[in-house]
Amino acid sequence: MKRRNFINNVFISSLGLGTMGSINPYKYFSAFPYKLSLAQFSLARYTSQEGYDVYSFAETAHKLGFQGLEYMSVLYKGDFFQPNSSFGLAEAKKVAKESLKRSNDYGLKNLLIMVDGEGNLANKDRKYNDNSVENHKKWIDCASEMGCHSIRVNLDSDGSLNDWTNNSVESLNKLCEYAKSFGINVIIENHTTYSGSGGESYAANPDYIINVIKKVDYDNIGTLADFGNWCQSFKKRDRSELISRFRDNNQKDDEPEVKTTSMYFSTCDKMYDIYEGVSKLLPYAKAVSAKVNSFDENGEDLDIDYTKMLKVVKDSNYSGYISVEQQASYEDNIDPIEAINLTKELLLKSWNKLS
Repeated sequence: MKRRNFINNVFISSLGLGTMGSINPYKYFSAFPYKLSLAQFSLARYTSQEGYDVYSFAETAHKLGFQGLEYMSVLYKGDFFQPNSSFGLAEAKKVAKESLKRSNDYGLKNLLIMVDGEGNLANKDRKYNDNSVENHKKWIDCASEMGCHSIRVNLDSDGSLNDWTNNSVESLNKLCEYAKSFGINVIIENHTTYSGSGGESYAANPDYIINVIKKVDYDNIGTLADFGNWCQSFKKRDRSELISRFRDNNQKDDEPEVKTTSMYFSTCDKMYDIYEGVSKLLPYAKAVSAKVNSFDENGEDLDIDYTKMLKVVKDSNYSGYISVEQQASYEDNIDPIEAINLTKELLLKSWNKLS
């Protein structure tokens, strides 16, 4: 496969980003009915670069033409995906104050915070879960002060499906009760559990997620429907792999291998049907994430038929933002800005095919 040697002209803030590059993501914009937001995960590769300012997120998104922002909690609290006892409510409020200032400076809407690294919510140990619930609460305060509508949580567990279901409901009831007074939703993303256990990831099955939602006593519960997170179990996968993907790698192969599918899909042992999964979650969705793991030489997703997926979204009558969440900068070893622009253009041209 020939990978384009793309030279980015988009360098912002401490990275020196400025104007748009050679990709024109507005070619099909007039026909696209959804507002676009940027998931901060798309820029996470930059965080390993010395001097990078995570608060440049709003400026970057603005210059790339986005209207909404979806934040990644772990980029602000340190210790990455591990709980950090030194980061409490006061620190979260500082994040909220600065993030709101930056988003207001550029006229962007803060939508949600993706909360990770605060402990599993559905473990067998309920005291552990209660501690995790408390850890998550500061992000509800933070989201409220930023004007977000939701926090996104993951439902990881070390137990059986029955353990996962019952403890998910218990933890979500506690979070939703707390979030209700702030006007904040608690939304569940379909996600693979990154563990070395080799067990099934219950949160990658929409039927299990919907069953939990129906058991929760509060109406501020919902989903974040992600196009790509549908692997229920991997042939071999370790959480350290996920973390290692954030390490910046400037080494580029002169002749990358020809691929027909991404590493995520090729290493999956049991995959839920991605189109059916998204379709099932959309009636409960308060957010939608357009995920790309890897591109082909024509800028198409190696795994997901975006035209088919957008028809699923269209048929559901979902009317919220669609978020660009690229992971291709890791697997394809291209600049995150290029991958963001490619994902954005893929959304727009795929929608154009539906017209």
